[in-house]
Amino acid sequence: MIRFRQIEAFRYLMTTGTTVGAARRMHISQPAISRLIADLEEDLGFKLFNRAKGRMEPTTAAVRFQLAVEENFLGLERLRKAAETIRNDESEGLTVACMPALSTSLLPLILKEFFKTNPGVPVKIDSVGDAEVLVRLQDLKVDVAISLAFPAIAGIEVEPILQAQVLCALPPGHRLCERELITPEDLAGENVIGWTPHSHLDHSPEDKYFPPGVIKPYFPIRTHTSHTRYAMVAHGFGVSIVEPFAFKVWEAHGIVVKPFQTKATHDYVLAYPSTGRRSALVQDFRNATMQVIRDPDLVPWQAGPF
Repeated sequence: MIRFRQIEAFRYLMTTGTTVGAARRMHISQPAISRLIADLEEDLGFKLFNRAKGRMEPTTAAVRFQLAVEENFLGLERLRKAAETIRNDESEGLTVACMPALSTSLLPLILKEFFKTNPGVPVKIDSVGDAEVLVRLQDLKVDVAISLAFPAIAGIEVEPILQAQVLCALPPGHRLCERELITPEDLAGENVIGWTPHSHLDHSPEDKYFPPGVIKPYFPIRTHTSHTRYAMVAHGFGVSIVEPFAFKVWEAHGIVVKPFQTKATHDYVLAYPSTGRRSALVQDFRNATMQVIRDPDLVPWQAGPF
């Protein structure tokens, strides 16, 4: 039976070119590397290396086998890392991945509800961007995530939870602060804090918020984080089209928000690793999330549930 340790030794030997290099990478002796390779050759039924003058030259079969190893090794490595994570956990708890804007606004409200039924349960929060949220889920490093909606991705299950209105954030004293509703036409000639895409899959927010026929504003600053957009507005660099949740954090800095006329919404999901089972803690977290988002006093900017 082929063992992971044998494949690991073969992979390191192919990449370093010597048993000395492979032994250093695996923190074992050279004879141990040789034994692992010999056992692997016996299990495979063909020779991987020609041994001559103290050197091990890969055979054609080894080169072909390496291609198959590289295709499958990453899956084995993910399993090994997942096992290490589970083994190193000091106590059972909950790990949540969350965008920075939500981790400082919506998530604290959810955790207040969660701790009502799970007092003392340790919770680890990974406050990361959208792309890193997906990596955390696929690598089984988090139990659940709160994220903007994203296209279907292997290894991740999603549950749509809410749609939120798009707002226009204005600095104190701005000429549009008295308006009840801000339109794209209102921002002609304005400095708008713009967006950098999270990935190549993103559609340009400029196209969503400023459709054809509308004079686009100027974009002197672009960023991919909501909190940075709010900060730039607070310091008077311009206005911005923003998600609503971080507003409470920036309200103390004098920022004014108004509804923005657009068909676009911010769609949010709960996301889970596709393991087939969810723990009781994950289920309690989901219940707490639903409790919060259904409360109009806690989530006043909701455009409607899915």
